[in-house]
Amino acid sequence: MTNWRQETVDTYNKHAAEFADYFQGIGSRRNDIEKTFELAGSPKNAKVVEIGCADGRDAKEIVKLTKNYTGFDIAEEFIKLAKANLPGVNFEVADAVTYNYSNNLDIVFAFASLLHLDKAEVKKVLEKVHAALKPGGVFFISLKRAPKYREFIKESAQGKRRFYFYNPKIIEQLAGLGYKVLFSEESLRDETDWFDIALKRL
Repeated sequence: MTNWRQETVDTYNKHAAEFADYFQGIGSRRNDIEKTFELAGSPKNAKVVEIGCADGRDAKEIVKLTKNYTGFDIAEEFIKLAKANLPGVNFEVADAVTYNYSNNLDIVFAFASLLHLDKAEVKKVLEKVHAALKPGGVFFISLKRAPKYREFIKESAQGKRRFYFYNPKIIEQLAGLGYKVLFSEESLRDETDWFDIALKRL
């Protein structure tokens, strides 16, 4: 792991509870989760993976719709919180780039998690998820948006974190011909532009 990535992970690990409290105030992703299940055909007990699950904030909504859920995060302290918040739910410590995604997935979520990965790493994740999804399976991604791809180091009282900004066109290019864009939507949150994009595996 590169030094800057480790520094970002260390920041999350050292202040996991503070970040978890902040994430709780962002607002529910329930509508996005329900919409994604519908886009995937509302499969019974859908096989779902969440990249960057943090303290399990969104897992609380996902597990209402399926018992076949796995959430992982690169920050070990987040996973400790997730397991405490949702006992019995499958959480793991893992890196999105090197994670061994199981086969025949119906849905993969990445809520504000791939934004810590550069273009080469995001492309690798897109390829691995594509190989793991069933035909018609859906990959839902939310990222910070900018007209052009760029990186940004955010310094706060908790430490340093490196972010990468994308836009739907860049993600579509990185995804390649194996995906179809189902929708992309832009929004403003905390004075930052964001976008959601849902990709269907062809």
